Amino acid sequence: MKDSGIYYSLGALLYTAADNTNIIDDIIFEKFNIPFSLAFSFDTTSNDAEADKAENILVKTLDKLFVAKKERNFYIPKLFIRVLSTAHIPHLYKKFGSLLDLITGFILPDFSVSNADVYIYEMQRINSVLSTPVYILPELDGIALLDLKSRYIDLYSIKERLATYEDYVLNLLVSTGSVLNSFCVRRRVDENIYQSSPVASLLADIVTVFATDYILCAPAFEYYAGIGWEEGLLKEIEFDKMNGFVGKAVVHPKQISIVNDAYKVSSIDYDDAQSVLDDKKIYQVCANVNDTRINEPKIHYSWAVQVIFLAKYFGVKKY
Repeated sequence: MKDSGIYYSLGALLYTAADNTNIIDDIIFEKFNIPFSLAFSFDTTSNDAEADKAENILVKTLDKLFVAKKERNFYIPKLFIRVLSTAHIPHLYKKFGSLLDLITGFILPDFSVSNADVYIYEMQRINSVLSTPVYILPELDGIALLDLKSRYIDLYSIKERLATYEDYVLNLLVSTGSVLNSFCVRRRVDENIYQSSPVASLLADIVTVFATDYILCAPAFEYYAGIGWEEGLLKEIEFDKMNGFVGKAVVHPKQISIVNDAYKVSSIDYDDAQSVLDDKKIYQVCANVNDTRINEPKIHYSWAVQVIFLAKYFGVKKY
């Protein structure tokens, strides 16, 4: 498991278009519930000219953020850029220059066996010359992993490649939208992705392979308004947490507060985690603080470490 808080601090990962000119004021004037992370995406660009225009706008956005931070104090989320391809990485490095110091990492879409080595090579080149590390968030290609004949081989091959760059892998992302679409399925507001057996099976395999070494961010929930959306999102987050995910991609700022509250640590969990990590009790099996369950350090140690990291980032509930 990861032993640094930064890996647990992705939280609610909000996507926005790279050419969104309004997002900078939303950040400066703290219009969103905090904490959260922000990903700039080029998905809306359809050709090189549009991508270049979006890049120019993003350069101005980051520059404005840099200047504003010198003038006033406000929360700056972890910032990520979702690249278009492996070739986009060196291109952005040349174009953005020192502004990359504001970027926490790159999201690497359609990450698979076929492009993993090139992605990692390009990131190694960048990090060899930057003073501040730029992390990566590989976004696993769900469609490529649907083939059961090759899934396990592909997953472990990807893991072997990532092992050479493990410290820079902030989180693994899993996108399920295209997978659901391939089955002609779209969930209702009161349904969650774990009710789709093929998707649940894919997620289970990904978690089984990677979760012992990496933090995984859960896929997005598409509803953000209307009757029952909050209950639906909360229910899916419950399944996310039980299946080993930490944090969640979000499609709208209204979802951020729901994710943040869901990942706050209960006071009982926090007290139990401290008890498990207490050097004086490290070899003791004993009842927990309210005498409702057993604390066993050998079994609950990793859980306890994660609880402490989550408490530092999301906070502790008072009940």
